[in-house]
Order: sequence, then structure tokens, then C-alpha cells
Amino acid sequence: MSTPLHFPATSSPLYCLDDETDAMALTDQMSARLAQLQALLAMTYGDAGDAFRRMAQSHRDDYLWACYMIAGEVRELGDALLVQRRREAGLNA
Repeated sequence: MSTPLHFPATSSPLYCLDDETDAMALTDQMSARLAQLQALLAMTYGDAGDAFRRMAQSHRDDYLWACYMIAGEVRELGDALLVQRRREAGLNA
């Protein structure tokens, strides 16, 4: 597969998926990263958001940047999953 994955902090690929990566592994990684993102974002609103709003501005910026980077990784994993599923469908057809 060798799908290059980027991050907002870099202009070039940071790592590539292994050629042996299958759809289940991609789905598992996406699920894990989405669960982490959901937990991070849950701390930014409502009663839990009070602690977030009391953070220093630079910490809030870094916190939200981490959320942004996770969302970007999930988007790239989703793209890689579509490619892998098409590849698997072509092999099984």
C-alpha cells in the first residue's frame, strides 16, 4: 500500500502505511483515533469546558491543534481505507 500520511505540522509525508496493512487495521486505527478525539473534544464544552477555558491561551491553542491533527489523520486513514477496500474488491471480484 505504501500510502504516505501527512500531518499539519509537516509539509512532507511523515510515515507510510505498510504494504500489508489491511482494511481492518485501518478501521481499528480510525476508531481509536476517533475515540481519542471525542474524549478530547468532550472537555471543551459544557461543565467540563470550564477547565478548558481556564487554561492559558497557548495551551488551549495547542490542545485544539492536537484535535485538528487527529481529525486530519482520521481523514487520511479514511482515504487509505477507501483505496484498500477498492483494492480488496478488485482482488475478490
